[in-house]
Amino acid sequence: MKTIVIYSSKTGFTEKYARWLQQDLNCDCVDFSHRAEVSLADYQAIAFGAGVYVGRIRKLAWLKRQLPAIRGKRVAVFFTAAMPPDHTDIRRVERENFQPEELRFIRPFYLQGGLNYAAMSPTDKLLMAVFRKMLKARANSPKEKVMLQNVQCSFDKTAPENLKELKEFLTSHQ
Repeated sequence: MKTIVIYSSKTGFTEKYARWLQQDLNCDCVDFSHRAEVSLADYQAIAFGAGVYVGRIRKLAWLKRQLPAIRGKRVAVFFTAAMPPDHTDIRRVERENFQPEELRFIRPFYLQGGLNYAAMSPTDKLLMAVFRKMLKARANSPKEKVMLQNVQCSFDKTAPENLKELKEFLTSHQ
């Protein structure tokens, strides 16, 4: 099955997953900025990856505009963020980014990334500082205290094994 991975990555986590997919599946892998150079019609499986930014999966609108042309293909969206894989906000991100009809054609996968302060824009660093201050003011529960501790510095929770379900989806022949 001919597969392509198209990704958009601000701080490197989504790109890392995209490159692992490329290696493991021996497939094409294209940065979002080069998406116009490929024909999705040439592929049976399409994986689109991007990070979550203020609750939205970046660049997802582009993939949704492609849906009429790629119906019948195996389409996955993998999205990355810093939250742990069991965090309740993951389902909220899915609900807010996909309509029920779209989920008939797109399968979402959450892959934990991390925080990379060195790769963040000054605006993103400022937003994170405000977020840390807000957390500090209300960190009463153990969960909030752990969250506050986790956003103090950069961390990377990416791991090749996080791709297991996505790889199975992309390579299944159903």
